[in-house]
Amino acid sequence: MINLIFAIKFVHVVAAAAMFGTALGLAVFMLLADRSGNASVIAVTSRFAIGVETMVMIPALALQPISGFPLVSTIGLSFGEFWIVLSLLVYVLVVAGWLAVLLLEIRIRDLTKEAALNQKPLPDAYHGVFRLYAMLVWPTLAGMIVVFALMVWQPRFS
Repeated sequence: MINLIFAIKFVHVVAAAAMFGTALGLAVFMLLADRSGNASVIAVTSRFAIGVETMVMIPALALQPISGFPLVSTIGLSFGEFWIVLSLLVYVLVVAGWLAVLLLEIRIRDLTKEAALNQKPLPDAYHGVFRLYAMLVWPTLAGMIVVFALMVWQPRFS
């Protein structure tokens, strides 16, 4: 039984690390691409970011509950424990934030691809979309850190 617990926990932790590492890395690359001011650079970076999001983030996001729920049951914890309930609430916010970020990356890709192909400067709409992206990506990453902290600390108030 202990090997099963460790196997599930391993999958859960690796998925969480992949989720956070991917999101952080892509956010930094998107920020650096934006700072270049070059529509072609931003278009290519956002295209790659979207590809990585779909290849890494979607499976990692799915593995969290797929491994987390059995882990809670296998260890014998209650789904009503404060830290589990709070983790789930923050996780839902993280997933919603990530989905919004992904949709903004798609919009950024489309705007910058068109500008690059037409050899035009970045449109005003791009700057507004990127500001919104930047306003959402960092709190989403912070939410991931909160979930990590709750997984490790497991605060109990009973």
